[in-house]
Amino acid sequence: MSSLFPVLFFPPADLPVLRRRFADDPRFAGVRVALQGCDRAAERRFLREEVDVTEPLLEFRRVYDRAQEMAFLYLMTGDEDAAELSLEGARTMMKFELWDFFMEQDSRTPMGNQRASAGIIALASVIDWLGDRVPADERAQWIEIMKERGCRPCAASLRRFANPLQAEPWTVNPATATARDKSRWTFPTDGQRRVEITAETNLRAAPTGALAIGVALLTHLGQKDAEVDEWAGLAADSIKVFNRLYLPDGSYGEGVNYANYTSESLFMGIEALRRAGQPDLSGGINWCAHARFMLNMAMPTRETPYDLINIGDAGAPRDKAKPRPESRSALPFWIAREYRDGTAQWFGENLAAAHNLWSLVFFDETVAPVAPANRPQSWHSDLHWMVARTGWRAQDLVVSLRSGIGWNHEHADRNSLIVKVHGEQLVVDPLRPPYNFTDPSWLLRTTLGHSAVLVDGRGHFYHNGIEGTCATIAQARIVQDASGPGHCVWISDATQAYRLVDVNIKSVVRAVVVLFGPQTVLVIDRVTKWREASTVEARFFADNFDGQAELMTAADGFSITRPHARADARIFCRHACRVSAQQLPIAPERAPKHPYIAIATEAVMATTLVTALRLTDGKAAPAEVALASTEERITATVGAIQCSIEDIDTVPIIRVSGDLPAQINQG
Repeated sequence: MSSLFPVLFFPPADLPVLRRRFADDPRFAGVRVALQGCDRAAERRFLREEVDVTEPLLEFRRVYDRAQEMAFLYLMTGDEDAAELSLEGARTMMKFELWDFFMEQDSRTPMGNQRASAGIIALASVIDWLGDRVPADERAQWIEIMKERGCRPCAASLRRFANPLQAEPWTVNPATATARDKSRWTFPTDGQRRVEITAETNLRAAPTGALAIGVALLTHLGQKDAEVDEWAGLAADSIKVFNRLYLPDGSYGEGVNYANYTSESLFMGIEALRRAGQPDLSGGINWCAHARFMLNMAMPTRETPYDLINIGDAGAPRDKAKPRPESRSALPFWIAREYRDGTAQWFGENLAAAHNLWSLVFFDETVAPVAPANRPQSWHSDLHWMVARTGWRAQDLVVSLRSGIGWNHEHADRNSLIVKVHGEQLVVDPLRPPYNFTDPSWLLRTTLGHSAVLVDGRGHFYHNGIEGTCATIAQARIVQDASGPGHCVWISDATQAYRLVDVNIKSVVRAVVVLFGPQTVLVIDRVTKWREASTVEARFFADNFDGQAELMTAADGFSITRPHARADARIFCRHACRVSAQQLPIAPERAPKHPYIAIATEAVMATTLVTALRLTDGKAAPAEVALASTEERITATVGAIQCSIEDIDTVPIIRVSGDLPAQINQG
């Protein structure tokens, strides 16, 4: 290595510690095995014989991934063959005339998004980690190509994001194989508002962080000029935009996966700029609170110890043959190192999925992990996403209620419910429906595909998908958040979201009462109309990806059984109801994975439907529940606990009393 390199993310003085960590730390054994186990013959064959240099979506990613990984392996071990493979990968990157597949519709200006961004980071890392293994004249050529095909398109995107209403529509560049692959474009996509829609999403963060890293590399190499100065300003201004997109409690509305992608893009850009002598831009986001957001959205199960509450498009696909491995630990490790935050360190070590090379780079073993308390608690995020839990172990109870406004990658999921206990998801938000709205499984993105409420068979407002996964104006809000000994109560009002579909709706309100001691969740749905009586239906979806869910119905309830857990439900309504187990009218190979219970009332002007979910491990007897009513009140008695539900108005008044344990923790 030269005396200059590495410089981007760590100095040469850190190499002994990084190399010991790579070689000996059991936490990063998976990183070591993955990099050393690379099928180098297959990768060389791909680079020399198979790669399509007009395909930036998948083929370019494979090229830059291997180049970056092999450069890191060389830096850690001195493996000369890995360095040669990295060089060959970087040289293949130079053969791609286009590093991304978006362009402006009229000017045909290339736009930098995810692939150009990742290409900048990968090439900058290769240059940084291979050092003098890259000949100086070749390095200079690479840098000019990086500027032309990576930095300039990313800078162009950031200029458009800064003035989205003046931007041209974007389209897929016809010069790419991505555009020619008709299987990817089987549905009409409207790019007229793409810049406006993505200007406050993860797709802005990617070119922001990458351009910052490109600027940092050029600064270290003494190549600052007026253009690089402009790029530095664009990146800094764009980083500052996210200061208002992260809410005060660290929450981020696109969900956990996209929050991680956004945050990783930003913090790596911030770190690189700072190390290059640029101003420190880390102070605009409450990073420690953001780590708590990620922690509070964790939902470990028996199958997936690092599973998460999959609101919207969050969560990894479960039906892909070879999904890309999840890794969310670089972010909490950087937060832990930066702020000496033991909770972030614990999250990164235990619940952030697999580690990758960036996890190893940003890890600091001198930060002692601090585990969160495993006890009954309720969390109210600034997003109005509610989570109750008894802890962060697979066996612990987790209950989620999705209220709040729309965000990119959202579903029509206001007032939807998720319940996990004894290592099993019992009431679910079906995972990862398609983006393509002509696919019948698009239905899973709508309220019809969520554990939520329908009125006359219709859910709340949602877009039609022609512009992508963008946010809608559908809103819900938490109107009550209370906790007491052994319980918590949430009430979410989603009236606005439903009235956008049916102006005759007066109110759609869901209350959730979590009783921690008897492991019982009361779901209270109150629906009223201004005119024209309607049927009201509550759906409860089960997890049947593995074919091991069993749904049973009775006149007064239902059960959802998984191998290690069971929900026995009792229902009450003053009006006639029908309980049934159903499947959605989607592809026959997919429908059985998402069975659901439907509780449907007769046509009414106003009704209250109470569902008491009694949760067990499938062996113990469920809690005793009695449901009774007067004209003004429904009473649910769960063992020695009474829950009074006054429902004469649109929003029920709920009181919990009786033999209750200690006060729970509320956050």
